[in-house]
Amino acid sequence: MADSHEHLLKKYLQLPDRLESALAGLDETELDWKGKEGWSIRAYVHHTVEGELIWEVNLRAAAGHDGIAFPMAWYFCQDQDTWAEQWGYDRRPVEAALALLRGSTRNLVEFLRCLPEAWDRCGRITWRGDKQETVLSVRVIVLIHLLHMDQHTFDIQAIRKLHGK
Repeated sequence: MADSHEHLLKKYLQLPDRLESALAGLDETELDWKGKEGWSIRAYVHHTVEGELIWEVNLRAAAGHDGIAFPMAWYFCQDQDTWAEQWGYDRRPVEAALALLRGSTRNLVEFLRCLPEAWDRCGRITWRGDKQETVLSVRVIVLIHLLHMDQHTFDIQAIRKLHGK
């Protein structure tokens, strides 16, 4: 049986806690630890928070206009590693990003609680490198956010384990 909207919103409200928990006990220099390849812990934090913000705009667009095309051409003009470099993921402090995630998450949950009819509304996206359009409902975007956090808290925990913390 599919999760109820309220159950998903409760899980969504836990996103900031989950990210902060993955960072617990790390000092500023440890945020710069990397795995065998890929990004630092700090970069994963910024990627995760900014991904939430970008997709929150798309979620709101779909909630307000069923069938809307998501305006992602600006983002797909380069890959995620280039955005990470251009946006200084490895150089920025994480405190403001974590505070922003906490506030925006709470705000989005209240938005969705007031608009139960929006959960089935959809937006359209053509992913970078694809020719076929994908349709994503508001509900699916919420689920993607939850999985995105799962993925990157796992990445952070793997880096910590590699470094003995």
